[in-house]
Amino acid sequence: MANWGKGLRRITHGGLPKDFTGVSSIRVKGVPSRPILPAQRAGFSLILALVVMAFMILLLFSLASFITIESRVATHQQNQLRARLNAVVSLRLALGHLQQEAGPDRRTTARADIIANTTQPGWNWQTLRNPLWTGVWRTDLQLQPPAWLISGRHDEIPGSQSVNLQGQTDFYLSQWVPWQSDYVYPDTQGITLIGDTSASPAELPSGNYAGKPDGRIVLPRINLPDTDVFGSYCYWIGDEGVKARLNLGDPRLTPTDGTASTPQLKQEALRGTSRSGNEILPGLATMPLSGIDPRVSHVQQLSLLTNGGGVVETDPPTIVRGLTSETTLWSRGVNADSLWGGLKVDLSLAFEMNDADWANSEFGAGTTPTDSAGNPLSGVTYVYHPDGMTQRRSFGVTKTSLRYDGTTRGHAPLYSFDSRVASGTNITTRGPLWDTLRNYHRLYKEVSWVSANAPEINARTHYPNNVALRDAGYGVRSHYGRFYNRTDTTSGDFLNTTTLHTLPAPRPAKVAVSPYVCRELLVFGLQNGGGQARVTVSPVVVLHNPYGINLRLGRKNVPLEPAGMRFSLRKWETLSLNVQSGGSNWTRTLGQLAAAADPASTSDESFRTYINAEILLRPGEFRVFSLPGAGTTVSNISPLPFSRIGGAMQQGLDTRGGVWMNLTNTAGAPLSATATSTTVRLMNSGVFETRVMLAAWPGDDLIADSLDAASELNTVLTTNLSRSGPVPLPTGFMSLTFGGGGMTLPVIGAEPRVLGVIDQGLRWPRDSGPWPLFSHSNPLAPVTQADASGIATTSTPSGRAYSSPSYRTTLSQPSAWSNVMQTNGVDGSQAFGGLSQTSLGVTSAVYTEVPLAPPLSLAQYTHANFGLRDQDPLFQIGQSFVPLNGSNYITSSLDSTCGLSNHDTAWMANAALFDRFFLSGAAPVIRRGADVTEIKSLETVLDDFAAGQGKLANPRTWLFAQRDEETVRRMLRDHRRIAGTILSEGTFNVNSTSVPAWAALLASAKRNALGAANELEPSPTNNARFPRAVRADSAAVSHGNNFTEPNAWTGLATLSDAQIWTLARFIVEEMRNRMRFNHRYQYGLRASPYLDVHYVIRNRGAEVPLPFIGLSQFVNRFNCGAYPNDVAWQGCLQTAIIRADVAGANLSNRTSPLTAAPTFGSTQASANPNIAGAIPYVSTPTNAMASDPRISPGTNRNHALRAAPTSLTQADILAAVGSSLATRSDTFVIRCFGDAADPLDPSKTLASCWIEAVVQRIPEFCDPSQPPETEVSSPTDGQRHNPLLNPVNQTLGRRFIILSSRMLGPNDL
Repeated sequence: MANWGKGLRRITHGGLPKDFTGVSSIRVKGVPSRPILPAQRAGFSLILALVVMAFMILLLFSLASFITIESRVATHQQNQLRARLNAVVSLRLALGHLQQEAGPDRRTTARADIIANTTQPGWNWQTLRNPLWTGVWRTDLQLQPPAWLISGRHDEIPGSQSVNLQGQTDFYLSQWVPWQSDYVYPDTQGITLIGDTSASPAELPSGNYAGKPDGRIVLPRINLPDTDVFGSYCYWIGDEGVKARLNLGDPRLTPTDGTASTPQLKQEALRGTSRSGNEILPGLATMPLSGIDPRVSHVQQLSLLTNGGGVVETDPPTIVRGLTSETTLWSRGVNADSLWGGLKVDLSLAFEMNDADWANSEFGAGTTPTDSAGNPLSGVTYVYHPDGMTQRRSFGVTKTSLRYDGTTRGHAPLYSFDSRVASGTNITTRGPLWDTLRNYHRLYKEVSWVSANAPEINARTHYPNNVALRDAGYGVRSHYGRFYNRTDTTSGDFLNTTTLHTLPAPRPAKVAVSPYVCRELLVFGLQNGGGQARVTVSPVVVLHNPYGINLRLGRKNVPLEPAGMRFSLRKWETLSLNVQSGGSNWTRTLGQLAAAADPASTSDESFRTYINAEILLRPGEFRVFSLPGAGTTVSNISPLPFSRIGGAMQQGLDTRGGVWMNLTNTAGAPLSATATSTTVRLMNSGVFETRVMLAAWPGDDLIADSLDAASELNTVLTTNLSRSGPVPLPTGFMSLTFGGGGMTLPVIGAEPRVLGVIDQGLRWPRDSGPWPLFSHSNPLAPVTQADASGIATTSTPSGRAYSSPSYRTTLSQPSAWSNVMQTNGVDGSQAFGGLSQTSLGVTSAVYTEVPLAPPLSLAQYTHANFGLRDQDPLFQIGQSFVPLNGSNYITSSLDSTCGLSNHDTAWMANAALFDRFFLSGAAPVIRRGADVTEIKSLETVLDDFAAGQGKLANPRTWLFAQRDEETVRRMLRDHRRIAGTILSEGTFNVNSTSVPAWAALLASAKRNALGAANELEPSPTNNARFPRAVRADSAAVSHGNNFTEPNAWTGLATLSDAQIWTLARFIVEEMRNRMRFNHRYQYGLRASPYLDVHYVIRNRGAEVPLPFIGLSQFVNRFNCGAYPNDVAWQGCLQTAIIRADVAGANLSNRTSPLTAAPTFGSTQASANPNIAGAIPYVSTPTNAMASDPRISPGTNRNHALRAAPTSLTQADILAAVGSSLATRSDTFVIRCFGDAADPLDPSKTLASCWIEAVVQRIPEFCDPSQPPETEVSSPTDGQRHNPLLNPVNQTLGRRFIILSSRMLGPNDL
């Protein structure tokens, strides 16, 4: 301390000025103070000066350092800003590239791995180059190479990749294609856009796991072209529509207001699923039913949900990274037609129009409307001709004239085309009327809910019915069965004309919903009636209710209806009994015996019987009805004396019922039952005909004598019984000998002795001569006659049946009544069907449905019974089985044997519907009760939706308002404009090759109650619901049950997770298979019709498959006979089902040989004279095939139970998930990069920036002066642009907007 003091004194003395008179002393803590002597004060100034200098130097250094740092920071910020600006430039270039290529409607998109089979043969996920590049194909110029949405090569001029390929048939050499192997960029040029933080490497298949592509993206940087800009960029545009969207919940299952779901909401949620099937994906099994936490904004944030939030991660973490390439949070779609262009038309709104507005609309007699700018819109009838040449408009104005109720009306059909057949005759083909689909759609309003779990509807026939047609001047031709057959229309192509017998050809405007006669027997017997021989006739009918709800006979609110159903048996004069007695031989027709008993019995109506009104048939039920006998006691019950008008049939088989007539001798006198030996034989010839009528519509009178006084359902008809007996006929077939030395006839009160039975019933699979019912026939059709094929009875080839396809008619002679038919139930009121009419069958089978709520998926219309004849399938829309009458390579063909031009009705209906129309779910809110009532009108529903306060019945419909509130409200009320202000949530592009994405889509049908099963039954991994019919009762669900079990016939199919994964894998495999084949329509890809239909697209020397360009193409079979026929026999999903079944999935068929469905192929469809009842006529038996395309030639996998209630069909899948499907994507993610380079050394990067942006195509055009609903295609040629669409909108289409953007750092990649 002393030394420190001396130093201080020296410094102080030397540093102070001499005149310093300041402080006289300095006090330092811890040092004794003393005065400063004058000599010492001068040194203090030096010290102070040095301190100040030190401070100045420090300040200078500080300022210099600060300036240096600030300069460097400013330079860095400037470089970072330059990098960001260059990244923004990259983003704008990417967005422009995307707008140019994917903005127009007529585009389809897919990932590059979809073409791997031909462009990179022998590939696997680890060798596949660039699998996640996004390709965009033009659907109007299919030969133009696809655009690949990346920034391009580093060694070419910037922008080369985005040069438009208009008019080109191959890529420019400067453009990079995914399979290219001769271009390799230096490692120093590679920029990671998606790295290990976000994605995972490729994984090879293992067992049932299909593997996955490498989710990482690396592209070369490209120098920016401006001379005064130093930096580079690159970008990649990813397709979000091919992924499974994770953050979707279904408010019907998990209401957003916190209340519990109801049975009604759960039933509605079985159609048009709208949730994400997240729980089937790895690591997401515990995800809540309501979906992902809404705060999660990108897939990488799923890792935040690992602590009880629904994600179970691995260690080290792989789950979330693996989901990046398979899942999204953003996908939405514009409801636009990717094949023909233009916004889709909303059938939900259209079908909810009142009757007057509907009749005056373009669907009825009205002309086409205009858009909001006053320009014409297209018609609603698909008119593009199947040959691609005769008529090239896509949709036009076509009307079918119908005359009924005293008025001739115009109605638009779904499709229409004119053709010139080989004979030179012009024919006009018209599809079903739009009215029929509207009527089916609105059936939910006619269902009566007296009981919450037992809905019912009153049975009714097609309309216009007999009464309506009669009153319109049709006279004796007041039913469809008087036109569409060769008996009534002896010449000409009655299927393809607008006029028949100088009258407008009748068409249904309303669909039938009714039971049908699945079996009718006429049991002939002999009895001793007081010594006289009697012939007894016992009619037996089996009614089948094929629907998932109760059917009630009789008109609603007509309490005193005398009868519900009438059976008018006809032409008994053609049924003969040969009698030999006392050396004489004579013949008596049944008509003669009937007329002798009641002269009123004629050929037009030989006998009549009824079923009472108010009979209720349960879902799927087979109910037996027979004519009861009469007697004072049980012991003397016997048939009634014949009268043309018999009594009412009762349920059950009454073996002592029916009617009797005296058997007469040559003089017409009664024949003795005992005196002389007499042999009676029922001849195997004649006509078996019964007209079936219902009390269904106003004015129906079943009691009146006229056959036109009530609604005719159809006619059970066999035009000739000569092919119905056993082959060969046994000696003494259907004959009995009594009296003399013969047998003793039973007396009154005993069962008559059976002489013979005429038995017309459905061709069930386990019975002789089976047929694929409902998929290739329609017993519910109004015309069930063999000659509806066009072949006259006298011209029917050998081995072909005289009954319509669904029916087989046999003759038999059972030894006793117990062998006539097998019944079930305490009272014998239940019959067997489904698998067999014997006890091998079941007593209930639900094949089809009545909608319990507004339909949400177009495939639900497969249940609309609008067909005319049994030769066409019931299931059409959403199905695509090749017809057995016609060619597999064209849509319409002339059958010269029949004189008819048959067309593929399902193919044409799908082509008409799936590209141009959609269902928004706009509908009133209803309350179920004895009468369905509206508790919220459609107008109120739409107002709430516009205000953001409610949802439509289809939860996927999302309001996207770009215009003022009043305009939006008007758009929401217009079926032609609503698509301009909404988007569809979670739209899924069917060109997706992601097996997990397909599995998640299919799993959206999981975790809902069905029948007797709750949400998680039978188990948490076995509850994906694909019901044939939505039911409100507690029927048992089926999970691959054998066809011998009742559960297999409830219509309530449930799939397990394992089945879903298998099906998803084979959907992708089948898709890759089909995309190689370009002959998908009757016409070819090239402009000239009939030219190069098998043209193979080649780019850069490789075959480049073409994705599905329209949804109808995905649904429909391909029209080609030269390719492997599996693509021509059924649609893509149906073939995937076959593939899965070969792998043991038990989706359609069953694997056990003992319970598998009988094969149905060309052998079973060919003529066979050795089968009783023969085989229905078809022109092309070889079309009865289906095979696994991996095996060539493949084993036939077609079977007779393809349409059985729990045999999965593609329409079952589409009814559940079809409302979300498209063939293009409208949501994309852009990962872009920009950097700033050193101007003195451009190879040196000074700063880098990555941006991720999610972009969405919206309904508005780039030039919004034209309204969104403006037509895109030409009114004269669907392949060309509408000349009224301005050049900007022709070129760029609808606008993309940015939904989300974020800056990324290297650690975020």
